[in-house]
Amino acid sequence: MIQQRYSASAWMDAFLDERMHLHGLTFSSIHTMRIELNGWLRWLNARGIAWDGVTPSDIRLWLGHYREYADSTMQKKTAILRSLYRWAREHELVESDPWQPIVRVRNNRPWRPRFTPSIRAVDLLLSQPDVTTMIGVRDRAILELLYATGLRAAELLGLACHQVAIGDSDRIIAVMGKGQKERIVIYGQTAQTWLRYYLRVARPQLLARAEIPAGRVAQFFVHPGYMGSLSYQNFRRMVRDYADAAGLPLLTAHSLRHAFATHLYQGGANLRIIQDLLGHSHLATTCIYARPAPELMLTFIEHFHPRGIHYDQAQRGQPRDTLIRPVTSLRPVQKDHLALFDRWLVKTAT
Repeated sequence: MIQQRYSASAWMDAFLDERMHLHGLTFSSIHTMRIELNGWLRWLNARGIAWDGVTPSDIRLWLGHYREYADSTMQKKTAILRSLYRWAREHELVESDPWQPIVRVRNNRPWRPRFTPSIRAVDLLLSQPDVTTMIGVRDRAILELLYATGLRAAELLGLACHQVAIGDSDRIIAVMGKGQKERIVIYGQTAQTWLRYYLRVARPQLLARAEIPAGRVAQFFVHPGYMGSLSYQNFRRMVRDYADAAGLPLLTAHSLRHAFATHLYQGGANLRIIQDLLGHSHLATTCIYARPAPELMLTFIEHFHPRGIHYDQAQRGQPRDTLIRPVTSLRPVQKDHLALFDRWLVKTAT
């Protein structure tokens, strides 16, 4: 028997409370789900559709409006709504689950190459915030922390003040990552300088602008808007605006995570250490992030490919190609690349 009709806010709060307390979802995950559910409600209200009167035809119409979104984004949106209506059906709040006949939909959006910014590109991005304003100080601290730690966007937005230590000898962050896995992240002095300035000067002023007592908001990074919380939408827009201003349209917050791992690896860091810092369960995942520099790969080709200018065919017992003359000297930059390549060989062999 179907229970009495519930308001949209009542069922959404009940659903999210159960997900937090019984399923152990983090504050950041609940915040993301609430944003998606509010967007779903706005779409329904604009068309005069009750939340408990949704039909499969309505869902197909909604899916059509998001045809240009990435497949991963659509899977996240549909997973939240599927779990909501499954929960509503189990609690007899709806007569049937309108998502049940909907097959998994894939959006065939054009492929975008993975972009890992260079050190120079990251420096250019970090110089974009106007640090004469409190918003600019906050944004600079966010970008510095992303690049210094490789945090995921959800991990950064979910940080509470008690998780961040900014002492002289305790530059650590206790992070709750994917799958409720805890890890300790260490960051450098440059990020520490901006975090201190933000926490002691910018954060209190931003909360004061929103007329919110500093002790009422646990979130580390705040916004001078409603409830003082920095939403994922505002965070994503902030990174995109700075990337556009720097002439880096392909750069996202996740690009800084790739840059963190790649630049560590190119500097000689061990892959196992990078794996722990990123919070990966498998080393193979870390290898996707940590890539050798293009100059190193070029040196690899020039020394080991038969058409490379430094290819030593005599050592391989093959006749020397008379069309390729041996090169006996290397330019200084080539010597540096070769030395880096030798270190890479030793590191991957151990």
